[in-house]
Amino acid sequence: MSTEASPISFFLLRGLAREVRHWGEFHRRLETAQSNFTVIPLEIPGTGKLRAERSPTSMRKYVEKLRSQYLQHSRKGRINILLGLSFGGMITARWINDFPSDFHGAILINTSGRPSPFHKRLRVSAAATLLAAGLKRSTYLREKKIAGLICNLADTNDLARSWQVIADSAPVSVPNLLRQLYTAATFTLPGEITLPTLLLGSRKDRMADPACMRYIADIWNVKMITHPQAGHDLTTDDPDWCISSIQGWLPQMHP
Repeated sequence: MSTEASPISFFLLRGLAREVRHWGEFHRRLETAQSNFTVIPLEIPGTGKLRAERSPTSMRKYVEKLRSQYLQHSRKGRINILLGLSFGGMITARWINDFPSDFHGAILINTSGRPSPFHKRLRVSAAATLLAAGLKRSTYLREKKIAGLICNLADTNDLARSWQVIADSAPVSVPNLLRQLYTAATFTLPGEITLPTLLLGSRKDRMADPACMRYIADIWNVKMITHPQAGHDLTTDDPDWCISSIQGWLPQMHP
């Protein structure tokens, strides 16, 4: 099945306590990059439209719940690719390990997992910044603090304004945030995967040590492309670079 002619569906999973609207311009740009692209963001339980749901505390439960969304949109004759950023990348890793026949390929962006040590998966300075952000009474100031941590190239003022709207309209509860944090902290990477997989990393990621992504590339023996300047939220910092990297990798999938 040729990736140049066949219809391709990308299923997207965002990061910790983030919802589908946080994809911003990346969603639209990816969908319009090629006429055969379709983009379907999946809502992580406990966020966005599913914020009233209880976030699970095991990665397997996230996969099971998200599969019900996926199966509603999956169509025969399409190349289905799962793309996950950060926490979404952890879910992606577990998903393609447990149900490899669901997809033809996967893309993981700035993610991590055990056995990488926790202080590399979440830098001490990043944890301090996130704590300071959580203490802000102003939603705008909180989101600006977060944007300043995870983005190196994007306009953090614009981001904070758009993310403030999301946070005010669909806040993630503290219990759900804690459940997601626990799941991320205790997640262990699969030792190997069988699906064609692309890793996209950021050399100047200030949230997690880039060594975490290099470790995944080594143990899985998969292709990794590194952005020299972008931060943890790579699809926000440089969506066009991400899309170009994905387009360059697609012909190598051989689904």
